[in-house]
Amino acid sequence: MTDHSAPQNPNTPSIIDRFPGSERVTPRKSLQAKIIASIVAAAWPPLLLTFPFWPPHNLWSGLDTDWRIILLAVGLIAAPIAINRLAKAKRPNNAPWTRRAVIGRYVIYGGLLAACLQVLMTLALAIVAGFAGESFVQALGAIETVVLTFGVIGVPLALMVGVSYALWGGICVAYIAYGKAAPPIRRPF
Repeated sequence: MTDHSAPQNPNTPSIIDRFPGSERVTPRKSLQAKIIASIVAAAWPPLLLTFPFWPPHNLWSGLDTDWRIILLAVGLIAAPIAINRLAKAKRPNNAPWTRRAVIGRYVIYGGLLAACLQVLMTLALAIVAGFAGESFVQALGAIETVVLTFGVIGVPLALMVGVSYALWGGICVAYIAYGKAAPPIRRPF
């Protein structure tokens, strides 16, 4: 029988420190690792698996562009920017990152990016719909329809897709673009 009220040894890691991804990591210096991590992070499997079953009909035709192509373009642009921004970010006492911290940052900022892009798209479509109306009341109705469809319904869907896409990207970057950090130097004094 173990005594749980006994003080724990401070040198033993806690249960949270024993979870996967808690090892300290630093960004890899090689450009190849960053490029591969960016491409793999943008290649979200649910996105790529739908192309053979439902090929896109409109590749680059303005507002009717297939949303998967737009999402893939956003991923190809955002992944290298996020890798560079995270590599330059400073931690307190210059402590190395953990893989969980890298993944967490990707998930948070990926969700924010998805929500912001959806709101911007809603505003742009509302302006276009407002000017397309023949009368003032028809323009208000078109704006209301766009805001309800793309704003109220679209933002939660964009958040779900953005967070899951960012989770995939964060895992890829944490394991490809980051390597194990050197153990800390213990000084006796």
